[in-house]
Amino acid sequence: MKGKWLLLILLVFPWLTLVKMDRHTFKRYLPVLTFSSLVIALISELSHKFTWWKVRNPLFPSLASDISFLFGPFFVINLWIFKFTFGRFWLYLSSNIVLDYLFAYPLTSLAEKLKVYRMVNMTRLQLFLLSVGTSVLNYGYQWFLNDMMRSKSSK
Repeated sequence: MKGKWLLLILLVFPWLTLVKMDRHTFKRYLPVLTFSSLVIALISELSHKFTWWKVRNPLFPSLASDISFLFGPFFVINLWIFKFTFGRFWLYLSSNIVLDYLFAYPLTSLAEKLKVYRMVNMTRLQLFLLSVGTSVLNYGYQWFLNDMMRSKSSK
């Protein structure tokens, strides 16, 4: 039961940081956040098949994706990173490297100690590299969207 409460807090708490976020920023980055969430959901499906990690007591046991992580900290942190770094790739990348490192190493260790999830057939280094690769893919997608919007508005 403790694990479910932690997952519920993990889902809800990050959204409280968006109180000061303007709607324009949210709308601007919603497509890349949706894309990113779909990519992570796909990775979660693969994780379920290959047992890369195992979430204990998920909020929705019938889903392979961990909704509490996917639509909690991952979604909201992604939004803040895009808001403050988009257009400056190296700042975006270095921010993601730092946060992905924190996720893959100390936060994953903490999650395992709290029995929220555990790594099974994936190392922390692989998780880190997968996270950084996903962030680069997300940046490329947002860059593509911006390019499309610029070319559409110039017509």
